[in-house]
Amino acid sequence: TRRNLFHRDNHCCQYCGCRGGQLSIDHVLPRSRGGGDLWENVTTACLRCNVRKGNRTPQEANMPLRRKPHRPMGHLSFEARRQIDSGQRADWAKYVIGA
Repeated sequence: TRRNLFHRDNHCCQYCGCRGGQLSIDHVLPRSRGGGDLWENVTTACLRCNVRKGNRTPQEANMPLRRKPHRPMGHLSFEARRQIDSGQRADWAKYVIGA
């Protein structure tokens, strides 16, 4: 879901690094060029970067990704990380791999 994608990317534009504001979903390989709605092909982008990139790849737009898109970890680990990141369960960090 949109919420899970933003959480995976720490609510941060994966091109310029800005947080908050109006974030959008960007297709690394644009849909107009055959890119699909796969975890490995979608990333979080601010509106400014999404418009600037347009229907080009990050390489063509000279806009490198800060982090390669990936499928999130399993549901329970994903939820645990969300709880840790929100500050509600910061004490769980020592028990969760990758947190």
